[in-house]
Amino acid sequence: MLAIRRETDYALKLLKILSQSKGKVLSLNEVSKQTKISFLFLQKIARKLRLAKIISAHQGVDGGYQLLIDPKKISLRLVIEAMEGKFCLLSCLSKNKEVKCVAADSSCTLKNKMSKINNRIIKILDAVKLKDI
Repeated sequence: MLAIRRETDYALKLLKILSQSKGKVLSLNEVSKQTKISFLFLQKIARKLRLAKIISAHQGVDGGYQLLIDPKKISLRLVIEAMEGKFCLLSCLSKNKEVKCVAADSSCTLKNKMSKINNRIIKILDAVKLKDI
């Protein structure tokens, strides 16, 4: 079954809270208290989002995190891929991985059909924005 991981679910919650802060820098401690998500888990999530250039970190007494991208431009796909890696229904569809496929030529009907489904899902994930969640 297709399902996003808990880490991605919590990333969406963090991003939603940051989007509602209207540009204000929020500490992960505040977010942790508000959401009851472990502070250490939020740190791991925030690191991935920062590396994906979705949020920025500010150090110091008034430090914390804020969005780098307008919530209208943050797609569900962007968040999923920042947290979980490139979206692919089948590993052989990924262009980044070397996968030994039984039918390495283009005669694999499963790969061809699943590629079309994969592309449809990607379009849907691209269409869903953070502001819509």
